[in-house]
Amino acid sequence: MSKKPVKYAVFNNKGGVGKSTLAVHIAHGLALEGYKVLLLDMDGQNDASLFLGFTSEDYKWTLYDVICGRQRVDLRECVIHARNNLDLLPSTQVDLINLEFYRESRIDLVLNEKLKPLEELGYQFVIIDCGPQRTKVNDAVLCYADGLIVPVQLQAASVRAIGNIYEYLADMRLDADLIKLVVPNMLDQRTNDSRENMEILKEFIANDDLLAAPVFRRTKIAEAGKLGKTVFEYDNESAQQFESVAKRVISIHGSGE
Repeated sequence: MSKKPVKYAVFNNKGGVGKSTLAVHIAHGLALEGYKVLLLDMDGQNDASLFLGFTSEDYKWTLYDVICGRQRVDLRECVIHARNNLDLLPSTQVDLINLEFYRESRIDLVLNEKLKPLEELGYQFVIIDCGPQRTKVNDAVLCYADGLIVPVQLQAASVRAIGNIYEYLADMRLDADLIKLVVPNMLDQRTNDSRENMEILKEFIANDDLLAAPVFRRTKIAEAGKLGKTVFEYDNESAQQFESVAKRVISIHGSGE
């Protein structure tokens, strides 16, 4: 009998907080630790795919074809081998998937049904990069995920916006305990503002177990993404930060068994 993978959505309903960067690096970090990982790109900008070096020219079928396409497409035909132990499931036309999900009577079940074939492929982790808005797609992802990983840019507006995530979960009748890890992102140690916002975030997140070590702002991280690489392939110093986050994810659910 196949074992279900542990599914984490990297989510924040505020844009520009580094969701795709974090999703890619958690996925690659887990893969480098020896786990079989699928990265599901559900953000309409497809940054996660681009950060791994893939464009629309590199795939024929995507999750869109499984959910909305007129042809019968096997989900496994949409999966791309990205790195050792790491596969990518791209999505195109996420806006049309969103429209399709408005027709679904059970948004809480739709991804479990559509993505069920993944259970036969031996993945231990599925990491989902989400778009930043409240959408039917994100409604479905929140119901599908076993937990949320929340990146928070260390600016005042981003720190305050965490409350919106708890409201979203409450509106969906989902437990706040779905949030498994909060990752302070783009910390600039040179500015008082960034350090002050880090302290505010610590006060807001009452449970210290939820808070990961901060990821510092580094130009090498952006450079790697533009080259279609992760920092594990580009900059050892930056890679250590994401390795730490990946190990926190492992510690939450072990091997996902």
